[in-house]
Amino acid sequence: LCDDNDVVIGGLVDRPPAEDWSDVLEEVARCLRTARTLGEAHNIFPSSFYRHRRGSFLAIPVGVSMGGGQTVCNLVHTVYARRRIAQAILRNNAMCRLAGFQSSAFAFLAPKMYQRYSADLGALFMHHNNLVWNFSNSIFPASSFNCGPESISLPHFDFNSWACGLCALTPVGNFDWRRGGHLVLHTLKIVMEFPPGTTAVIPSAVVKHSNVCIRPGEERMSVAQYAAGGLFRWVAYGF
Repeated sequence: LCDDNDVVIGGLVDRPPAEDWSDVLEEVARCLRTARTLGEAHNIFPSSFYRHRRGSFLAIPVGVSMGGGQTVCNLVHTVYARRRIAQAILRNNAMCRLAGFQSSAFAFLAPKMYQRYSADLGALFMHHNNLVWNFSNSIFPASSFNCGPESISLPHFDFNSWACGLCALTPVGNFDWRRGGHLVLHTLKIVMEFPPGTTAVIPSAVVKHSNVCIRPGEERMSVAQYAAGGLFRWVAYGF
C-alpha cells in the first residue's frame, strides 16, 4: 500500500515458507480457542470483553499501555484468572513465532518506522524496569488476542494507537477467505482478501478498517499487535 508519493503506508505479507508454518497457525488457533473455551466455562471474562466497539467476540488485551486516564504507562492489569489465561497465550511457542513474524513484517515494510519504535520503546522499557515485553522477539509492546468464534471487526479506528505508527494483524481459523473475512480499509476505499496466516500491517489509528462477515459455522480468530501513542508522548516528554 502506497500513498500518492509512492511512500509505503502498509501492506499484506504472505506466510513464511517454513514447512511447519501450517502447524504453527493451527496451534495458534487452538491456543485462542482454548482461551475462549476456558473463559466461557468458568465465566472468567466480563461482558465488556465480548461486546465492544470493535465487534462481538472475545478480545483479550495484554501488554504495556498508556491512555484512558493513566498517569503513568503501565501493564494492562487483570484479575488473577484472566492473567493466567493471558500468560498461557504469551508462553505458547507458536504464538511467539507468529508475533516475531508480525514484527519482522513491520520491519520489512517500514524499516525507518521500526527503528523509531526500537529507539523509543527500548528507552521506555529501560527507564521503567517494571515493564515487560509480551514477546522477546517482537517490537510491539501490546497485543490483542481476538478469540472468536467470529472475530469480525466493525468499522473502527484504533484511536489510542500512535497516529503515524503501524499495527500488525493476522487471522487464523477455518473459514473460506474467498467468501468472507476480507480486510476492508474504508478510508482508502480498498477491500482485500485476507487468508488465514496472512499478516496485514496498516496505520490502524488513521485508516478506518473492518472485516467482511464469514459464513455460518465457520471460525475466525486473529492476533493483533500495536503500540499506544501515549507511550511515545511519554518518552518525548522525558518520562
